[in-house]
Amino acid sequence: MISTIYRNRDFGLLWAAQILSTLGNELYSIGMIVTIFERSGSALQASGVLVARTMPSLLISPFAGALVDRYPRQRVMVVMSLLRALLTVLVLLVIGADGVSAWAGYAVVFGLATAGVFYKPAQQATVPALVSESGLVRANSLLMTTDQAILVASYGLGGALILWFGFGPLVAVGLSSFLLAAGFASLIRCPACSPEEPAGPGRAPLLRSVRDGLRYLRGHRLARPLLIMETLEYWPHGIWTSALMLAFTRQALGAGTAAWGYQASAFFAGQLAGAALAIFVSRYLIRRAGWVIIFNAFLFSLLTLGYALSPTVLVAVVLSFAFGPPSAMRDVTQDSVLQASVGRNVLGRIYATRDVLTQVSYMLAGVGFAWLADQVPVRWVYVIGGCLYLGTAVYALSNGAIRGSKIAEGEQAAGVTPL
Repeated sequence: MISTIYRNRDFGLLWAAQILSTLGNELYSIGMIVTIFERSGSALQASGVLVARTMPSLLISPFAGALVDRYPRQRVMVVMSLLRALLTVLVLLVIGADGVSAWAGYAVVFGLATAGVFYKPAQQATVPALVSESGLVRANSLLMTTDQAILVASYGLGGALILWFGFGPLVAVGLSSFLLAAGFASLIRCPACSPEEPAGPGRAPLLRSVRDGLRYLRGHRLARPLLIMETLEYWPHGIWTSALMLAFTRQALGAGTAAWGYQASAFFAGQLAGAALAIFVSRYLIRRAGWVIIFNAFLFSLLTLGYALSPTVLVAVVLSFAFGPPSAMRDVTQDSVLQASVGRNVLGRIYATRDVLTQVSYMLAGVGFAWLADQVPVRWVYVIGGCLYLGTAVYALSNGAIRGSKIAEGEQAAGVTPL
């Protein structure tokens, strides 16, 4: 039952820490984007914030996953929250002296994102240690619903704070959020979150730990195709960058930036609705996890092809909302399947590997599709994206491990190969 999740003290603390950590991170990034744009008038300089947020995932995720699996996950979350707090303190000191430059702002965003590369796998790997396998879908749905709500609220709250009070008070709110997140995480009681590797001289070298994680992934009959599928899916995800959607809105729909904003808002609203819905249909998702993933992959293809043919802004907005529920339920289900089937001692490395593969795919696809949009009508770019989604769905349908995947089957049923 849903109430069981709410009565879980330690999961509640993890949930609160996530809310505060996400809020502090988003507020600082939004404040930095606005500040840089107001000072420079350059959208390119402001977009440097997004680059600074992405680079840590590409550079250090595999090593971060190995380190997360070596130390108590609760301690990792506390230390990373305190590190984020320290970075915001440094920003406040710089503001007091002579303002904050764009490069200093990028450096802090990079530091916050680096802490996130450690924090996120630690949080994701902690969930199955606090929640029963039958409750994973509800727990992940709740976490995703909160994330989407915070993303929506951060833009309104961040814009209001910087408009009324300036950049300094906004950073101070972020500092408070990080400190409270560290406090909540420190109160979690989770003996199962401690690493299984021995401490001291008996512990494997870091590079070997990374290789062991990759070997584990290659031998896992369910996690491997799930990560392959998600990596393939991030190539057509590249059509949904802000720049390409803006080009589609202007060139294909003949509308302006307001219509572009309506579509983005509709998508986030749809994801929020989908994550909330997943809480109430969790029993179905548990029993039919594989087919939920497959069905939503096909649905993504159909919706993308429909979006490519959108005759009006209204149709594009409706379809943007329609993407949200299947996207949220697929993400919740896939996270829950991984958490239920992957050994806890290696889960951090699996999540970190997934982060690297998907981010690299998304970045390359975004650049490639942007180039293609300059060569052909932008509607064709979205038709190609829809066909790529269809290929991903066919791959999932053809894989027996994905088709038969369920939650709460245990490691042997999921095809775990021990280290």
